[in-house]
Amino acid sequence: MNFKLKNKIPISKFLEITSANILSPLKQNYYISKVVTDTRTYKGKGGIFFAIKGKKFDGHNFINQIIDKIDFVVISDPNFIIEEKKQKFIIVKDTVLALDNLAQLYKNSFPNVKTITVVGSNGKTTTKELIKFVLSKKYNVVSTYQNQNNLIGTAYTLFSISSKTEYCIVELGISLPGEMDILGKTVQPDCVVMTNIGREHLEFLKTIENVFQEEKKIINYLKENGILILNKDDVYLKTIHWIGNKKCYGIHNFANNLDVYTEDIKFYPSHTEIKVVLHDILGLKFKLPTIKTKLMGIYNVYNILACITCTYFFCIEDLNFICESINEFEPIVMRGTRFELNGNIIIDESYNANPDSMQITITEFLKIFKDEQKILVLGDMLELGEHSVGEHLKLKNYIDFDRIHSLYLIGENMKLLYDSLPQRYKEITKHYFDKNSLLNDLKNLVLTN
Repeated sequence: MNFKLKNKIPISKFLEITSANILSPLKQNYYISKVVTDTRTYKGKGGIFFAIKGKKFDGHNFINQIIDKIDFVVISDPNFIIEEKKQKFIIVKDTVLALDNLAQLYKNSFPNVKTITVVGSNGKTTTKELIKFVLSKKYNVVSTYQNQNNLIGTAYTLFSISSKTEYCIVELGISLPGEMDILGKTVQPDCVVMTNIGREHLEFLKTIENVFQEEKKIINYLKENGILILNKDDVYLKTIHWIGNKKCYGIHNFANNLDVYTEDIKFYPSHTEIKVVLHDILGLKFKLPTIKTKLMGIYNVYNILACITCTYFFCIEDLNFICESINEFEPIVMRGTRFELNGNIIIDESYNANPDSMQITITEFLKIFKDEQKILVLGDMLELGEHSVGEHLKLKNYIDFDRIHSLYLIGENMKLLYDSLPQRYKEITKHYFDKNSLLNDLKNLVLTN
């Protein structure tokens, strides 16, 4: 993506924060006004191009296409320097880190913008979108686009800030050790929302304890007068003891020490009804208007409680307004979207999955639609490393085969699950490697019933 910055950043500050090496004397009055990462869509002149190395493309390979259009190009590989144009090259250790460094400088040029970060293993995107939906009704808000929550996506979010922005809501996702330190330093939040700790990115983080230790690093970058929002029902998050302003939410309130919790939850195939209780900063107890939401499942109840806790204690005191806004919220595409086709109810949770989200989604689906004929369609869970085989085989423990009509599986890892099933379960199960074959069979099933 490419950005025209609303506030120009002195290049001297950028060189200092990145410890960059520039190959020719620098004009000290140069200001960065344009950031370029996509040569295909850049039609202007000037600015700085970051040669980003991604999974599929390496920006260094496109330098020749843009070198004459821009003022400087930031690289991490000196082998790509064009000798006759070396005055344009800035050499850094890591171009993605340098991009985040610039994003940090740019965000800090808007000191009045309040920043909320949402971290955790599951529910980040829905929680972020809920908070955004509520705040956007009163304020000018910038937020992470969809789930572009990695180091690059976070920089893009911050580059979208303008003088009109009042709140910036950033979803932060990690997959490697050390990434939360980079993200935390870049964002420097005023409010942190921690949803839960689960079995995510085990290929790189190895254990759930490592996931917890990496996720909670964000607290180190929370501003001194900031607020920390915790899911106190999570076995890991409840162990966090922070001396600052901390607010906790949960469904279970056995110790009577939660700021926001549920008094009653009712699930229906069409909606969910939630009665919420809130203790304000004086300890006074308020019963909120019953929330009637299109969001389904216990996991979305937690997302809603996180939104209420964040918006109320951070910036909006009108509880009726918060509840009414949540009632209007529509599920995000591929994250619990509900629609009907030929008399069939289809719940789309297909965006991504880890073992925890897969388990709870299956369990909630079977519970909510207890009287309907049910079909499960499951795909591979990724980035589990050495845990992949075991976690896929465990799924059969969560599927009540006596309560489903059929099971459709796709992917190499799901083949392991299929092969492990007893013959009587295989009779109602189909496995696919080809997506089109699966879609054709599902289409015929839905349209002929």
